[in-house]
Amino acid sequence: MARTEALALFLGSLSKKSYYEILRVPRDSDAPAIKSAFHDFSLLYHPDRHVGADRAVVDVAAEIYKRGVEAYRCLSRQAARERYDRALTRGVLRIDSSSPAIDPAPAPPPMRTLEDIATTPSGKKHATRADRLIAIGKLDDARVQLVTACQNEPHNGELAERLVALYEALALEPP
Repeated sequence: MARTEALALFLGSLSKKSYYEILRVPRDSDAPAIKSAFHDFSLLYHPDRHVGADRAVVDVAAEIYKRGVEAYRCLSRQAARERYDRALTRGVLRIDSSSPAIDPAPAPPPMRTLEDIATTPSGKKHATRADRLIAIGKLDDARVQLVTACQNEPHNGELAERLVALYEALALEPP
């Protein structure tokens, strides 16, 4: 469960990242560097890498991989990359988001927010902040708030599980 949550948190943070950030390459990278970065990305998130894992893990990893493929397709084609770079200067992070999925996966069940999980007023305050920071992709700042919420509620096992998932998601983030 924690692995699924960690991957889901990482997937959620991808909506706030440019294609360069997804593949962990600088904007001035040449074609071989982008190809190499995509290879490294594939080794982590390709669906075949998760054979035998829980179905939820496979599904989330596949969605992450799709975003990496989208990034690679854009950055590996000169014309598309130039168009993307222009769009990126206007704050557009994704230009290929309209491609329809052939067999879209069902929407995951709604997760309880950290605020819902916290039980004390102080814990809820920090959990709410963590929820907001996760929503905007600031996972490290969310970690600080969630640690504080856990300190206020040391016997809240579900809150502690979410902290573990957040640590795992942070491990997936580029350094």
